[in-house]
Amino acid sequence: MRQQTFIKTLGFSLLTATLLVGCGGSSTDTTRGNGNNQGAGNDASSNEGEGSNIPYLRENHANYKEHGSAQTPAPVKDANAKSINWTIAATTEEGAIKLQEHLAFMEDKLLNDENPRGWDKLFLMEAYMKFNRYYTTSVERSGINVAVSKNANTACAYEVISAHSDAVSGDFFAKGDIMNDYSGTAESILASSACDDVRSSVETYISQRQMGR
Repeated sequence: MRQQTFIKTLGFSLLTATLLVGCGGSSTDTTRGNGNNQGAGNDASSNEGEGSNIPYLRENHANYKEHGSAQTPAPVKDANAKSINWTIAATTEEGAIKLQEHLAFMEDKLLNDENPRGWDKLFLMEAYMKFNRYYTTSVERSGINVAVSKNANTACAYEVISAHSDAVSGDFFAKGDIMNDYSGTAESILASSACDDVRSSVETYISQRQMGR
């Protein structure tokens, strides 16, 4: 029997997912915050802290494939629509649930203005974009399959989620690598004309929160 769980948006409370994919559902958030909480909840650890499924996902990274193929999961990007879409197949339902639970865990962190990878500027930029509702995330699970959709409402936010998706596909799913630092990528995005309107506030956000590894 087909299972789908919808992880609701926390417009005023919180919930759901941001990097990979988590427990039986979908999530969408549409409200905007002001992103002014300074230095809240920083955690420089590579496994995103207690409660994260990253250790499981890293150990089992090769057990996730693009739906319908034996290839490493890869995002489908639409720059015009500012959207990133994934359909990821796990080898077991447990694996799909672990992935979706991790997305829920990460979304909860970011919507709480926390920074699980406080040493990485790309993740800090994405945290800024998520907390300020510059993009939404939707997640659905059916059995071993997990569908993830991210939709940005600005060009800068799209570049951030696009770069993040490349990191997840190229380093995490392909190699199980969670320690690469994408700060250089973030700096290039931030210097682009797409981020003119938010550059100053993002730079302030990063300077207040960035931690050593």
